[in-house]
Amino acid sequence: MTAQTTPPRISQTSQTPQRDLPRKRLLRAKDLWDAYGSSELTGGFLEVDDIGRRLSAMVDAGQLLRVQRGVYIEPSIWLQTAPWERHLIVAAAVNLQSPSTRFCRTTALAMHGFGLLRPPEAVTVRTARNDAVGLHPGTALTGRASASAIQRLLQAHPEAHPEAHDGGAPSPAALRALGTRRHQYPRAFRDQLREGLGQEWDKPYQDALVRQRFPIPESAPAALVAGMWTWLEPIGLVLADTVPRMSFAEAVAVLDAYRAGRFGAQAEPGGVLSAVEPWLSLVASARGRERWKVAWEFSEAGAESVGESWARVRIAELGFTAPELQRRFLLPHGVTCRTDFYWEDPGIVGEFDGLQKYRASMTLSGLHPAQAVIAEKEREDGLRSLGVRVVRFTWADLQDSTRLQRLLSNAGVPRSARSTGAHVFYRDNRRAGRPRRAR
Repeated sequence: MTAQTTPPRISQTSQTPQRDLPRKRLLRAKDLWDAYGSSELTGGFLEVDDIGRRLSAMVDAGQLLRVQRGVYIEPSIWLQTAPWERHLIVAAAVNLQSPSTRFCRTTALAMHGFGLLRPPEAVTVRTARNDAVGLHPGTALTGRASASAIQRLLQAHPEAHPEAHDGGAPSPAALRALGTRRHQYPRAFRDQLREGLGQEWDKPYQDALVRQRFPIPESAPAALVAGMWTWLEPIGLVLADTVPRMSFAEAVAVLDAYRAGRFGAQAEPGGVLSAVEPWLSLVASARGRERWKVAWEFSEAGAESVGESWARVRIAELGFTAPELQRRFLLPHGVTCRTDFYWEDPGIVGEFDGLQKYRASMTLSGLHPAQAVIAEKEREDGLRSLGVRVVRFTWADLQDSTRLQRLLSNAGVPRSARSTGAHVFYRDNRRAGRPRRAR
């Protein structure tokens, strides 16, 4: 990524550069030095260390955020980006510093366009060095900024994206650094356990890598990663290598999206098992293979969002009958609607209310959020006029299984003795849905 043609004004006398640095993009100290370090600026010459010191001063003052060592971003961009997309900004910074990086596992899933149930805690990349495997903590986004400077920074951006799917004002947690987690190649790719790619697999692996433009986080400016290309592993390998390492709910959310074709820059045809099967031999353990099988068999193409997938898992965990997905109803005023969940015998509709659908209503349907709420109320009234009961639940309800159980029981949703088989995802047969420590 090259620097813009207009040089930033960096005063030789002030403690920090003036705030006309390139906006809406990742900024490298190296770019500034390569373009302007040897040129006369404001009556003097700048040394590369001087540029770095002044950018660091801006970080300490809350005027810039340091995403990776030597890579900076405007605070407004970071805070306006959805929390579950910020890890792509860090991945872009990693890619900017090392364009040959091979992204894998959860980061590769996000780059392929999959929605994830939880924001990744680190950017995941491949390494051929055994001594480099593991989590490498990220640099502090706010440098040595004081608590008061951080508070002023948050207060200066009231338009910041909510910190949770169901809302929530930004807090200092919004400025938490994300590190990089480096993984060795799958064991089957290595001639010896402590070495990188073996000769037999080197060419097939390199040929299978996907070269694509870096995906733009939905709530970030397009200029952020303009012109950036990246390398990532193919979808089949990523799914086979990642799904068995996820929680049951996370795995189902990914496989629901795969079956439905909800990945990629454009809508893909529904993913099929045959596209993943050549890579499943890389799953080394019997437990991993069983986890894949259970998650695949539970997954369905009908779930239309990560939240709906999680709701399906929660409903099953709590012992309720599996609902029908995307049931169509003809409402009295002649409009056809689809419901998220439907239990036919008792005549109950379940609706997952992710607040994102209201925030994104202008893009999705052209309706103002207030109009979207009114339209949703009219739709619900139409369903009730057909004799259908409606129960609604939110992201917060999914997080509190007791509350969700009470909602569904009070609505009259029937019980079932079915088993998800999800115990294979948790050691010692712990309750499905309980998070495991990352490996």
